[in-house]
Amino acid sequence: MPFTTGAVYNPAAGSTHADRVQVSCLNDSNSNTINISLLIFQFRGASFTRIPVGEALFQVNPQQLIVQSYSVNLADYYEVQLNFYSAVNTIVNIHTVDAAGTVLHNILQTQLTYIDRLSLIST
Repeated sequence: MPFTTGAVYNPAAGSTHADRVQVSCLNDSNSNTINISLLIFQFRGASFTRIPVGEALFQVNPQQLIVQSYSVNLADYYEVQLNFYSAVNTIVNIHTVDAAGTVLHNILQTQLTYIDRLSLIST
């Protein structure tokens, strides 16, 4: 099922400015591999145009944690979209981190919003 954070505000400066987004994907299953599709976007400028920052499709083996990190330093807003395939006991959390590596904000899996499909990335 595909989910999104929605557009999350990233102040231009100050103690709450996010430098990057880290997405942690934990497979809590003892036997099943999961597949995850991940899209990261930033919104910038007066029209807040959606700009792709990253895209990944990867497997997470049983009892494995994979962490993906993407820069959102220039983003006025950012968005994380993800989809689980063969998802059994999948735990995904999103953390924003400042330039020093301090966690600023956690978005838990239960806080994500269901969407009908992932956004298309045009090339």
